[in-house]
This record gives sequence, C-alpha cells and structure tokens, in this order.
Amino acid sequence: MTDIEPELADWVREVTGARTVRFERRSAGGSRAGYAVDAECPDGTSLELWLRCDTGVGPQSNGPYTVRREASVYRQLHGRGVRVAEVVAVHPTADAFLMKRLYGRNWFSEVEDPDDQVRIAVELMEQLAVLHRIDVRDLDLPELGPVRTIGEHVLAELDIWEAQFRVHDEPEPTIELALAWLRRRLPDDDDWPLVLVQGDTGPGNFMFDAGRLVAVTDWELAHFGDLHDDLGWIYVHDLQERFPDLPARLVDYSRASGHRVDPARLRYFLVLAQTRCAIGTRGGLLARDSRGEIASHLIYTTLHTRALADALAAATATAVAPPAPMADPGDSPESWMYDVALEDLRTTVVPAIDDGFASRRAKGVARLVKYLREHERLAGVVAQAEAGDLEYLLGAPVDDVAAGRRELCRRIRAADVDDAAVIAYCVAHWGRRTEVLRPAMGALADRRCSPLPPVE
Repeated sequence: MTDIEPELADWVREVTGARTVRFERRSAGGSRAGYAVDAECPDGTSLELWLRCDTGVGPQSNGPYTVRREASVYRQLHGRGVRVAEVVAVHPTADAFLMKRLYGRNWFSEVEDPDDQVRIAVELMEQLAVLHRIDVRDLDLPELGPVRTIGEHVLAELDIWEAQFRVHDEPEPTIELALAWLRRRLPDDDDWPLVLVQGDTGPGNFMFDAGRLVAVTDWELAHFGDLHDDLGWIYVHDLQERFPDLPARLVDYSRASGHRVDPARLRYFLVLAQTRCAIGTRGGLLARDSRGEIASHLIYTTLHTRALADALAAATATAVAPPAPMADPGDSPESWMYDVALEDLRTTVVPAIDDGFASRRAKGVARLVKYLREHERLAGVVAQAEAGDLEYLLGAPVDDVAAGRRELCRRIRAADVDDAAVIAYCVAHWGRRTEVLRPAMGALADRRCSPLPPVE
C-alpha cells in the first residue's frame, strides 16, 4: 500500500532525476508517514531513500512541530557526531522531506541477546551525551525560536501542549492537575546547561543493526531545554518497550556527558514528558478520525495517562494505595458476538492479508472489538465506582460522572482541591480504565515505570 500523493511522487522524481521511482509505505505514526523510496537513475544507478511527510491526521499534524522544522534539526546535527540520516531535499511547500535511507530495525523488543540490548542502550546514552554537549548557540535553528532560559523554554512547551489539550472540551483531571503542577514549579537554570533536546527519546525512536546503534530518529519534537527532558522521555518509552536497567543507564549517561542526574529534577521532567505523551495520544483518540491508529491511541492514552498519575505521585511523594478490585458482573448477553468477530479476524481475515500496513490495521480492529466487549460488560460497575470516588472528593452527590469530572477540573484550575486527593482519584480512575482495556492491552496492562533514583 503506497497511497502516496501524486505531487509528492512527482517532486521525488524531480529532485532525484530518476527514471522510475517505487514507494512502499513502511510506517504511519499519529501524524507522520514514512515511505521507503527506490529511485532508478538514467545512468543505471539506484538511490535508496526515505520520505517523511505529514499525514494530515493526528495531534501534531499542521501544528508547530512541522516536518520541515524536523528537517532543519537533521541538517544541523549531521556531521556533529550525532548519528542521524542525511537530508537530501526538503519540499518547497508541502510538509515533507527526503533523506538517505539507513538500514536497521526500530522495535527494540526484537533484540533477544541481553548483551546486545545493553550495548545498544549504552550507545544511545552516549549519543545523548554528544547531543547535549553541542552549544545551542552554534546551531542555526531559527525554527526553534530564540535561545532563552530553561524555565522559559519549559513554559513555551507547556503553552504548546496545553493549547492542544484545550482543543477538545473533554474533562481530564490527571492532565489538568499535571499542567497546573508543572506551571507552579518551573525549573530554574542554576548550573544546568541549556541543550538541544530530542524530545521523544527512547525505544522506537532509534535504529539498530547487528547489536549496534545505527541512528537516532524522529526529531519532530526537538526543542531547547533541560537534559533531564530527554532522560524523562526514555522512561516514557520504556513503558512500551523495556530499556535494560534504566538506573544503570543513567550512570552511563553521567559518565559520558559529565553531567550528574538530579533525581528531583528527573521526576519533574518525567511528569512533563508523560503529560505531553498523554495529551498527544488523547488528541489522536478524540479526533475520531478513522485514518488514525484508533486502537493504539486508545491503549496508549490509558497507559500513559495512568503512568502520568503514577509520575505525579512519585514527584510529590504521595503514597497511593492500589485500586480496589472491581466486581465482575460476568458476560453480557451479546459477549458471544464479539467473540465470533474476534475469531473471524484471528483465523480468517488477518492470515489472508499480505500487505503489512493493512494487516496492522486489521489487528487494530481486533483490539477495538476486545475493548468494546469489556466496555459493554463493565460499564455499569465502572460508572458506580466513579460516582462514589467523585462524591467523596467533591463533597457532594454526583449524578453525572462527566459533570463531576468537569467540576473537579474547575477546582484544580482554581487551586481549590488537595493535590494528593486528586492524585489518589486519578490512580483509581485509570486503574479501572485499565481493567476495561486489559484484553486489548495485553502485557501493557500491568506495565509500570522503571525504578527512579532516590531523592536525597
């Protein structure tokens, strides 16, 4: 499946001078698509390239973090010791650019040898050290704005992401509290250097081959900021694909960079990273666009907003009891129909699909069916528990759960509610959401953040 826009295909032929060009869609994130491009030149030589472009779908599409902005970051980093692909051309008007294709894999969970896992992980930390040693004043990146203080850059990030959050008029107390908490505690510079932050660091956003790191990828969220921002993002990605012995990797980073890791500062930037991730996945889900990866948005919204509640508890030293188990009402009268649909998808539909992209979408449909089965079965139990928790927190009867959550958000914005009590509610809420999504989430349902270094 290519679905390449004709004008993009014509542009690739023009800039490469190729006789024929073949496109194969290989990736499609929330807002970006990637195509392997094979260009056959008139002299018989071949060019192996990669086209990255805005899909027009998802929370980052047509926003401040453009693909053209990302291309500028690639160009500035190439030749500075950071392993990135070389940019070939940037489209003059469309949000797309072409780069040389590198070979490797990006699913870190596919690395089976423990020694290879550690070697690649150490090399990533060394690459972060190289990145963070670059003097940002030597970079020609007007797209990222002027160089300011760390606190000012954090505030700018919060403004961008809160604007995305406010696009959808749907109450979410966990993100509401995180944004308020982050603004109240903006970090100062002290002796910390201002660095270029990749902004989405960790498993899934680097390539490897034969047990070695090939390149760091996906620079769309790059910005100026604090080195702990990237370290916080590694913890975020570690939730999806485990990164070996994260505390030891922080030591590797300190040794390579010469910078100590501050545990309290790391907790702050973990909350910031989880907030951005939760807003991004939530935006993809609430857009209700069938072209997006809806099942992934649903699963990762739950995973990362639950992790955000946990990160707030860790950053504020709030002790939260594990959520109480929900009563199991048993199957609904229609549960068997969902089971039939799932069996058809598993045994008939997916095996018959040869196209990788289409197969991925079919598996996404199966995850949605699993969620809908559990939602129908557990909706009443969840609503009752939600109403009870909100009544306790708000001190008033709650007949409408959505209205209760909206009132809680209003009180958070007014600083008229105890942070610890809200965190306890958020942990319980996302614990219930996890149970509804457990069959669709698989192992991710029980995934928790890796250990953080203790605050002295």
